Amino acid sequence: MKRLFLLACGLLAAATASAEGYQVNTLSAKQSGMGHVGTGMKLDAESIHFNPAATAFQRSKFDISVGITGIKSDVTYTGPNDYTGAQPIKAYSDNKISTPLYAYFNYKPTENLAVGIGFTTPYGSSMRWGDNWPGAHLIQSINLTAYSIQPTVSYKFWDKLSVGAGLMVSWGKFDLSRSLLPVGATTNTQIATVLTAYGQGQYAPLFTAAGDRAIVSAKLKGSAQAAVGVNVGLMWDINEQWTIGFSYRSKMMMKAKKGTAEMTFLSPEIKQVLEGVNNQLIAMGEKPLIPGLDQGTFTAELPLPTNVTWAVSFRPTPKWEFAVDLQWVGWSAYQNLNVSFNEKELLLDDINSVKNYKNTLIFRFGGQYTPVKYVTARMGMYVDESPVRSDYLNPETPSMTKVSYTAGLSIRPTSFLSIDLSYGYITSADPERTGSYPYVNPLTYQLTYTGAIQAGATKEAAAALAAKEANQPFSGNYSLSAHVFSLGLDFKF
Repeated sequence: MKRLFLLACGLLAAATASAEGYQVNTLSAKQSGMGHVGTGMKLDAESIHFNPAATAFQRSKFDISVGITGIKSDVTYTGPNDYTGAQPIKAYSDNKISTPLYAYFNYKPTENLAVGIGFTTPYGSSMRWGDNWPGAHLIQSINLTAYSIQPTVSYKFWDKLSVGAGLMVSWGKFDLSRSLLPVGATTNTQIATVLTAYGQGQYAPLFTAAGDRAIVSAKLKGSAQAAVGVNVGLMWDINEQWTIGFSYRSKMMMKAKKGTAEMTFLSPEIKQVLEGVNNQLIAMGEKPLIPGLDQGTFTAELPLPTNVTWAVSFRPTPKWEFAVDLQWVGWSAYQNLNVSFNEKELLLDDINSVKNYKNTLIFRFGGQYTPVKYVTARMGMYVDESPVRSDYLNPETPSMTKVSYTAGLSIRPTSFLSIDLSYGYITSADPERTGSYPYVNPLTYQLTYTGAIQAGATKEAAAALAAKEANQPFSGNYSLSAHVFSLGLDFKF
C-alpha cells in the first residue's frame, strides 16, 4: 500500500544516518574545530574512530578522551501552494537540541602495540515540524539515537608504518510520528464525501469542525538489532612533514524485526466513525481506509553504506599542522527500501520502494596552530554532498549538499589534561533546494476507486485510475542551518 510508504520508511530514513543527512560529525571536540579531518593525523585515543592504525603512534601509556556536543538545527519549508491552491505555505522546524556523545580509551602495552575501545553516537538527530503543519502527512516528528562500540587493536611495524582494525557493533532506537491523512479543509470535505458514500453522512460535521488539525496520527517506535562491521586503517609517516592515512568502514545492515505503532485520533467519536468505515470496506473485500497499524508489527532492513577515506597531513613547522580528508560514501547500496508487515491478516501490503541513492564525496580541510605548549587554535571546513535525488526530497530528511565552517581551541592547564572547545556553522551549499516526494492520498484514492466501481469499471481498472488521481507529490523548497558546540576533555598518563 503506497499510502503507508512514508510511515513505514520513516524509522529507516533516520537510520540511514551516514554521510549527509544524519551523520554526526562531532566525534571529537578537537577535530570538530578542524572540519572533522583526522584520518591522516595522530590523534591518540580519538584515532579509534578516524583511523585505527594511528593509535599505535600514541606517545603516552594511556589516553582517555570524552566529550559532548550540542546541535541546534533549523529547517524552513516553502511550498508552492496549500492543498486548496489558494496561497503559498511556509513552515519552520522546531527541533530540540541534539546531544551526541563520545568516549575513547587507548592503551600502549608495548612500544609498537596499542589496544583500545571507543563508544560513540555516530547516528542521531531529531526533527519536529509540529502536529498540524501542511506536511504532517509525511512527518510530524522523528527522533533517532544510535550507539556504537568499537574495540580496536593497532600495530606499528616500524617507526613509519602502522595498521589497525576495529570491530564496530552498532544498535539504536527511534520514534516517528505522522498524520495518516493530509490536514486541512480539502481532507475534511473528502472525508464527508466518503462518509456519505457509506451511509454515514450524518457524521460529516465531526470532521469539518477539525479545521487544520490532524484527524488521525500514528507514532512508530522500536529498536534496531545490533549490526556488526569493521573499521580498518593504514598510516604511513613519509617523513617529519608528511603523513598519509587511509581508513575503511564497512557496510552494515540495520534490521528492525518488531516495530510497533500507536494510533491517536482527534476524538473518540472520530475514531468510532472511521472504524465503522473500515469495517464496511473489509466486509466488501477492500483495503481499510485507515490501516490498523497498532494491531501488528513490521520488519524492515536497509544498509548503512561503506565509507572510504584517503587523507594527508602536513607539518611545515612544529607549530603548524594542516590536513585534508577525502571521504567516499557508498550510498548506491541504498537502492530499495523493503518493509514487511508480520500479520498478513491485517491486509497491509509489503512495500518495495525504489530509492536509487547515488555515491557521494565529502571534502574536509583543517589546520591547527600551537603558539605555546598549553594552547592550540584550529579552523576548518567541509563540503558534504547529498545522495538524495530531487524527486525524493522530503521533510523527514531535507537532504542537501552541506557546507560547514568550524573553529576550535584546546587549553592544557596541566601536562595530562586538555580542555577542547569547538564551534561549527552548517548551511546548505545553495540558498535552498527544490524537490518533491511521492505521496498517494488515501482519500482521493478511495473516492476515485469507489466512483469508478459505481460507474461499472473493473477492480483493476478502478485501482489504476485511483492510483493515478491520488498521486499528489509533496513539493517545495528547503533551506537549513545549524549551530554546533562541542566540549571535550582529554587525559594522558
